Amino acid sequence: MARLTIIRGGSADPSGRRGSALRAAADAGTLIRLTPGRFVDADEWRRATPGERHIARVKAVHDRLAARLVVSHASAAALHGLPWLGEFPSTVDVIDPLRTTAQTLAHVRKRAGAGRSLRTVSMVANGRLLTGLVSTAVDVAISNELRISVPALDVVLQRGVERRALFAEIEQRNAVHGRHRAMTAVELADAASGSPGESVGRVALDELGAPRPVLQQEFRDTAGLIGRVDFWFPEQGAVIEFDGRAKYVDQSMRSAGVTAADVLVAEKHREDRIRRHPDVRTFGRFGWREANDAEALRGVLRSAGVPLTSRSFDRVR
Repeated sequence: MARLTIIRGGSADPSGRRGSALRAAADAGTLIRLTPGRFVDADEWRRATPGERHIARVKAVHDRLAARLVVSHASAAALHGLPWLGEFPSTVDVIDPLRTTAQTLAHVRKRAGAGRSLRTVSMVANGRLLTGLVSTAVDVAISNELRISVPALDVVLQRGVERRALFAEIEQRNAVHGRHRAMTAVELADAASGSPGESVGRVALDELGAPRPVLQQEFRDTAGLIGRVDFWFPEQGAVIEFDGRAKYVDQSMRSAGVTAADVLVAEKHREDRIRRHPDVRTFGRFGWREANDAEALRGVLRSAGVPLTSRSFDRVR
């Protein structure tokens, strides 16, 4: 992961000229102002990932935070390299061991930490403490909707964290609001998930009452391995693929010399082979649009013969 360089100006220059020049560059759009006196190059900012941009925000406020404050929640998730749906928050999350209530400032959100036993690790760059991977994952699950927390939890499980450790961490929390949502998120999490898009798709399937699918099911024919599918519903013989656009439009995801047209042809050939497999009776696809449109996704699932169970309670969001 690349690190954006923080450009400092103001206090180190008694004349104030450097600070004035940096503010003028920010006004002109060549720099991005993160906090007063802390800037990054605008071109680097645009090229950076959401995680890299948020880490820059953490670095920008680091020397203005009291030593007792522990980086947490979304900010710790960025530092642990966990996926996030969309942009990370513009404020930096920290836990204050002395506070019993939350406080939101211009660039920092302080979370209450009084009485909480914090499991922390140290940032290599500056020694600032941040919550460990398990604590971070549970904080994210308690504080955010499933479409944000489940992709992060999938990655946490992929890194070897045991599900029971996540449940145990939730049990130790006194939080009432968000506790049930966190338990649901951990139940849904699966290390077999192939991408954040598939994770969000799995949440969307669960919201509609679809059966829990088998992830990354492998199919073979007489010619050998066909591939692995995103969602397999064995009782219905239904294959459902999450069709993110990245594999078609993002050149970095293709081998050298492979065009988007090549990817489309290969995907069509793969789908034809899967459809001919004796265990497969139906095949469907959905993408980000359907994942965010319940009626559209319901139509895809019904066409594929995937049953939907009506819920007697509101799904946890």
